[in-house]
Amino acid sequence: MPSRIQSIGLRLDRWFSNHSRVLPWRDDPSVYRVWVSEIMLQQTQVATVIPYFENFLKKFPTVEALASCSVDEVEKAWAGLGYYSRARNLRAAAIQIVKAGGFPSTRDAWLEVPGVGPYTAGAIASIALEKPEAILDGNVERVISRIDRVSRSQAGSDAAYKAKLWEKAGEWVRVAHQAGVGPRNFNQALMELGAMVCKPKGAICGACPVQTHCQAFSKSEVENFPEKKKKKQWLQVAEEVHAWIDRDQLLLRRRAQGEWRAGLWDFMDQAPSGKTYKKVASFQSKHVVTRHKITRKTTVWVSEKRAGNPLPKGLETIWIPLDEVQIDGPQKVATGSAFQKTIQAVLSAARGNSI
Repeated sequence: MPSRIQSIGLRLDRWFSNHSRVLPWRDDPSVYRVWVSEIMLQQTQVATVIPYFENFLKKFPTVEALASCSVDEVEKAWAGLGYYSRARNLRAAAIQIVKAGGFPSTRDAWLEVPGVGPYTAGAIASIALEKPEAILDGNVERVISRIDRVSRSQAGSDAAYKAKLWEKAGEWVRVAHQAGVGPRNFNQALMELGAMVCKPKGAICGACPVQTHCQAFSKSEVENFPEKKKKKQWLQVAEEVHAWIDRDQLLLRRRAQGEWRAGLWDFMDQAPSGKTYKKVASFQSKHVVTRHKITRKTTVWVSEKRAGNPLPKGLETIWIPLDEVQIDGPQKVATGSAFQKTIQAVLSAARGNSI
């Protein structure tokens, strides 16, 4: 008779084979595809990632193609996905991997790759390389904490709680592997169960393949695990930007290193000094980024005479023809989501003033 953990592994394996979602990186779980998908999935939902993943792989089908691209190219392909350091880390890692002559083959070696932490290293090692390495994301935390009733209060600290979960995740994947369950299926099944069945609210316990092993279910405490974290403290941020439009062109500037959203192109951060500019519109928009709630004021300035309108010194700027600016921003440069959410209003204001 299989042990409790072996039984969990075997049941999850059967369930995953019949109920797993069709996702593009699962069709061909090569190291490159799994690595790119896992970086994209950091702090980003699956539904959001799918189209970006497919487009990214069309543009950069191999690690060699990614290593040979410019920072601008990779940021443009990433534009709108957020957390742009992930894109820059991907490119830096690709260069490192190509120089090394191939992908790392162990979890510890993956931890030396830019942008890769314990979870991502475990995911790549288990999903792409079929090694019995642990993973721990929010979904896996929820499943393990409920099945074994693991709590922060019992552990004594958040660090001890996380260490306990990592310990259990490692034990589970190793024991399941000994029972003949591949690490790829087992770890993905844990994540899938958390995403589709063992949800934060409204868990579908009747559809759970390991319900009989779940201690939280047996005690009617499913939604008490994991214990609720302290309420997130939001940081309020106010931004002010200025859209300079001269005749049929829009002026953008690249955000410098050390700035928020470094490397991306955005509106100017100061009003124009040229006397030919006229203020035609001003509006506010709200955006949420990680722990920040941003109120962004955008002012639109229009001039019909570019000559004699001085540009600020010390900035990297570019003029973009208005007819090259689409709903997701200019095609030739990378812009952030805040820019993309307001560009149509900026263009409407400009065109309403006979540009």
